[in-house]
Amino acid sequence: MSPDSDSYDLLIIGAGLAGSILAYKLMQAGQRTLVVSDPSILSASRAAAGLINPVTGQRMVLQENIEALLASAETFYRDMEEKFRITLLHKRQMLRLFQSEKERKAWKKRLDDPAYAPYIDQKSAEETTIHTELGGFIQHQTGNLDTNLLLDSLHAWFHQKHAMIEAPFHHNQLTVESNLVRWQKIKAKRVVFCEGWRGQANPWFNWLPFQPAKGEILTLESESRVPDKIINRGKWLLPVGRQSFKFGATYEREELDEITTDAAKDELLHAISGMFVETPKLHITDHVAGVRPGTKDKYPFLGFHPDHSTLGIFNGFGSKGSLLTPWYAEIFVSHITEESPLPSQVDIGRFYG
Repeated sequence: MSPDSDSYDLLIIGAGLAGSILAYKLMQAGQRTLVVSDPSILSASRAAAGLINPVTGQRMVLQENIEALLASAETFYRDMEEKFRITLLHKRQMLRLFQSEKERKAWKKRLDDPAYAPYIDQKSAEETTIHTELGGFIQHQTGNLDTNLLLDSLHAWFHQKHAMIEAPFHHNQLTVESNLVRWQKIKAKRVVFCEGWRGQANPWFNWLPFQPAKGEILTLESESRVPDKIINRGKWLLPVGRQSFKFGATYEREELDEITTDAAKDELLHAISGMFVETPKLHITDHVAGVRPGTKDKYPFLGFHPDHSTLGIFNGFGSKGSLLTPWYAEIFVSHITEESPLPSQVDIGRFYG
């Protein structure tokens, strides 16, 4: 659907989770916003499982500012559920299985830290259908977001508002002036790039230290009932029905594309066989690939170009987009509309200041 104007406050390039949530919040803040989405590009958000997990990694690190992040995410996703009359946020406990004695020691260390008390259980936990040789524990306040349903709903709403164009975007088509940008017949006060891992090829922001990683995920049907918890033992199992689940994910830093591979499929199937006590008969119903827009210092990229104040970026959420994006979108909208300062750890000024 064509836009009903050629003049905007913000032009958003990219319509994955980051671009879509930011655009929605900008519009709610009264900013005239247009989203440009290239239908030929597969967003990593479309392949993602949408996991929300406050404690991650072998060292079991609690996400910084987790209380605010969880509150913002739940408020936003519940608002979206009410607005679109859909179910998006699925809260599920996570059974975290130890892969080594080192992980068990890390868990015991975290038990002495009161900050971890709401998120990790002090008791070991077992699951009769899953190998638990070294034991494990239950993580709380975990779950997953239906990213595709959210994106479909937001994009339909953008189209209804004449606020979205599906068209290829090429950087050399953008004219940058001192107080506005022009693209095709459209002009805007500012443009914000939300291009995911492809942001590393953006000519204005290619100096930022991206660290993308490709991941592949299988969806499988089982002849037996699958556990009702998320299972995490290096790779994760996410139940999506009584007898179906998603399983992932692989990590590949060299071949960056959205093409599924037999090597990744075999890696995942081998991991599945090592997870179940008795591997049920399984049938693959889907196999997807995406590239996570990670960063070298593990913090997102927010801010405007040091030499071109009309050019902004909102990117780099890696595999934690479902958890991080709502809160950081609020922060960035305040920065745009009220000139509120950005947190120093995410401000791209950290690379040139």
